[in-house]
Amino acid sequence: MHSLVFELNSIQPYLFASGRLRDVAGASELLDQMTDGDGNLLDNVLNALGMGDGKTIRFSRRAGGAIYAFCDDRDELMRFLRLWTLAVQQWAPGMDFSLGMGEGCTHAEAFDAARRAMNADANRKRPNLPPASPLTSRSRRTGLAAIDAKWRAKDGPMDAPTARKKQMADLSKAGFLKRFAPPDADLKWRDWPTDLEGKSDTGAFPFAGDDRTVALIHADGNGLGQLLMHIRDAAKEDDNRFVELFRAFSNAVAATTQSAAQQATEKVLLPVREKERSQCLAARPILLGGDDITVIVRADLAMEYCKVFAEAFESASREELKKLGEDHSVEGLPKRLTLGFGLVFLRASQPFHMAIHLAEDLLGEAKKVAKALNQDDPESSIAFHRITGSLVDDYEQIVARVLSHRFGDETFIDTLGVYYFKEQQPCLDDLLELARTLGADDMARGPTRQLMTLMGHDKAQAERRYRRWRRLMADDKDKTPRLKKYDELMNALSSISKNALLPYDNSGNGICRSPLGDALALLSLTRAQSGDNMQRGQAA
Repeated sequence: MHSLVFELNSIQPYLFASGRLRDVAGASELLDQMTDGDGNLLDNVLNALGMGDGKTIRFSRRAGGAIYAFCDDRDELMRFLRLWTLAVQQWAPGMDFSLGMGEGCTHAEAFDAARRAMNADANRKRPNLPPASPLTSRSRRTGLAAIDAKWRAKDGPMDAPTARKKQMADLSKAGFLKRFAPPDADLKWRDWPTDLEGKSDTGAFPFAGDDRTVALIHADGNGLGQLLMHIRDAAKEDDNRFVELFRAFSNAVAATTQSAAQQATEKVLLPVREKERSQCLAARPILLGGDDITVIVRADLAMEYCKVFAEAFESASREELKKLGEDHSVEGLPKRLTLGFGLVFLRASQPFHMAIHLAEDLLGEAKKVAKALNQDDPESSIAFHRITGSLVDDYEQIVARVLSHRFGDETFIDTLGVYYFKEQQPCLDDLLELARTLGADDMARGPTRQLMTLMGHDKAQAERRYRRWRRLMADDKDKTPRLKKYDELMNALSSISKNALLPYDNSGNGICRSPLGDALALLSLTRAQSGDNMQRGQAA
């Protein structure tokens, strides 16, 4: 048995390389039509080789730019590989990929050998085409060698990858966006924005007022490793079922993610569009492959979008995993799948290619903390950051340089880092409620903002200001209930006592954390909008 494993590398940087939303939209469709949809590249390659019947080569996965293929004849698999790699480099110039081939007595052995070969190939750097000499004209946005493209007169020197993305930016035949559309919504490609700069009459992103803040959301599933082990164990009992089981697993994950994306559109985006009577939905899907999703959402809707998506993903995964177990006689499957989210709030004019690196960093932090709490069944979690200055794509640096204040042996950090969507603390709902409490008209929130500034300069003065704020709130009978609610939420989020000198917990080792910075970040975003979303609980 012979196996081929092929996966795209660095998909996110490829998508956001030029920084223009229309190019990103074209890149999304470009990658999606590589393996999915009618007339996709993979089917065209197979048909050109006379292998379209599915008998010569069998696929256990063909989605999200990845293919896992099996064939009894090595020469036939090599014939496919040669044409496939040539086609990919013409279809998506500049897209990096890794591949490996392996053989074994069983499907599992061949697949493992191919994976090892692919991991070794991952360090191989393929050259960008066309090659560039010192005198070559280069794209202003990417620095890659420019080619002769029909958009040159309007957009200046342009590289081959960007030109290809622009070719795909005519989304009238787009199939990728359909997976985000509820079945009965009748959404077309014109219902999604393609312009963040507001320079076109159609496709403009529907910002709220003058605020041009958006959220870049990147999410990825937990527990897939455990699920794969169960699938693999079931395949060991009958090697002929290997391809069938892995294909069923891939389809179940894809169906789960698509269902969650559709529900998030239906419950968050469509009601806001109807209320505001805007031409486009307040979001732009970027990627949906397997359990991986990337989407740009208007800032005030981002947290609600993540909440709905996480709940829908867990619910759909329960149904899909139950069906997978029953239909294919697989025992011991987990009851559900969960997600980790990385979310970056930034201005629409800031570079998305840096923001996606930060979102991936935040996603990694969210998943790491959740798994440390429960390795076998981690809860869905989220980590976020609001960019207020220059964009840095390393979360550890942001925490150390922007969110931390050091006084002697103590370090005070203005974030709890990771929040959970359900009962596990710190809970996102409690943080959103804290932001709503601080944003109430009868709440003296100025001192809490000043406290964050003072913490960067003088701890003693910050303590005095915090005590004075609490005393003024307690002395005003109308504001006392707000202070009580504030204390309850701070205690629920991080066991911070109302008698504490500062609103920080003590995690040990001289590290003190507070959710106040996170709440104020959400509050500032919401205050920039109309204020209606805070009333509806859509604080973001």
